[in-house]
Amino acid sequence: MSDHLLVETLRERDPGAPAAVYDAHAEKLYAYCWFQLRGRDAAQVALRDTFIVAEAHIGKLREPDRFEPWLYAIARLECARRMPPRHLVPDVPVASHDQEDVDQRITAWQAVLGLPPLSRELLELHVRRRLSVPDLAAVFGLSPRDAQTALDCAHGELEAALTAEMLANKGPYGCPERAHLLRERQGDFTHDLSKRLVGHARECSACGSLRPRSVSAAKVYGLLPDAVPAPETRLRVMSCFLDPELVGYRLFVATRVTEFRSDGFPVQSASGRPGRAARQSGAGGSPARVRRLGRKGEQPSSTHRSFVLLPRSWLWRFCQRPGSPPCTSSVPSVRTRTSRRPPSDGRTRHLSEAWARAEVACSSAGARCP
Repeated sequence: MSDHLLVETLRERDPGAPAAVYDAHAEKLYAYCWFQLRGRDAAQVALRDTFIVAEAHIGKLREPDRFEPWLYAIARLECARRMPPRHLVPDVPVASHDQEDVDQRITAWQAVLGLPPLSRELLELHVRRRLSVPDLAAVFGLSPRDAQTALDCAHGELEAALTAEMLANKGPYGCPERAHLLRERQGDFTHDLSKRLVGHARECSACGSLRPRSVSAAKVYGLLPDAVPAPETRLRVMSCFLDPELVGYRLFVATRVTEFRSDGFPVQSASGRPGRAARQSGAGGSPARVRRLGRKGEQPSSTHRSFVLLPRSWLWRFCQRPGSPPCTSSVPSVRTRTSRRPPSDGRTRHLSEAWARAEVACSSAGARCP
C-alpha cells in the first residue's frame, strides 16, 4: 500500500490502518530508533509512541507523499525524550568473532559514535534510511540549503573521526607528534583533537600512510549493526490501539507533541527535543487553550503540569471504537492533566485522571469508551 493510501486510511479511521502502517514502516523506524537509543526496549517504546502520535495528528500532514519523513520527524522527537548516555553499551553486538572484518566494524562504530549527534543522525537518515536532502530538511526543520550544508559538514566530520580512530589504533609508535596528540586524549576523541590529528596526518609521511585515502559514508555505515524488531514487537505495539486500559496512555502521548509547522511536520529544537511553547492546534484546526498552574510571576519547573483543553472532535479519536460510525452527540470539553515527562509504566496518577475524564466525556455523550 502506498503512503498516500496509508494516510487516507488513517484519516478515515480505518480499524486496520495502524497495522497497515506498522507493516509498511515499522522495520525502518525501529532500526532508526535503535540506532538513536542503542537499546531494544527503548526502541520499542519510541516506535509505539511514534505510531500513537502519528495516528492522532495525521490530519496535520499537508502532503501525504511525505508520510515517511513525517514519521521519522515524530520518531526523532520520541527518541529525544529518552536519549542514552554516551557510553551505554548497545544490546545488539557491534561485531561477532566469526566475521572477518571485526576490527573494521568496531572502528566504524567508534568513529560514528564519536560524531556530533546532529551529524551522526543526518548521515544515518540519509545513508541508511535513504531520505533525500529535501526530506532531511523537513525532518530537522531546516531549509534545503542548510540541510545540504549540514550534510556536507557531517561527511567531513566522519572523515576526521575515522582517521582519528585509525591513527589511535596504531598507537603512539613511529611518530612523536602523533604520540603527543594521543596523550591529550582523555576518554573519547573531541572534535578539535580529531581535526588536529587529521591535519597532522596530511603533513606527516608516517601518519599519512595510515590515513584513509577516501571515506565513503555508505561503506562506514554499512559496517554498523542494523537492529531488527522481534516478532512479538508487532503485537506489543498494536495492542496499545486495542487495549481499552491504554486509552489514557495514548491520550497522554498524543498531547505531548504540541507544535507543528505549516507543512504539518512537528517542530524540532536544536537538540531534537520538542519545543516548549504552550500552543496546540486540534485536528479541526482550532487552537487548544493552555493555562499554566502556579503563582503569578513564578517560573514553572521542568515537572510543571498544565491543563490542556482538547478540541471535541479530536478527543473522539480516543473515545470511539475503531470502525464504529461517527457519533453526532455533543461532547463536553474535557480538561486533562499532562506531564512533561513520560511515565515509566503508563499508569501514573495523572494518566488515571486523564482516563477518568475521558470516560466522563463518553458517558455524558451517551457513548461507551472502548
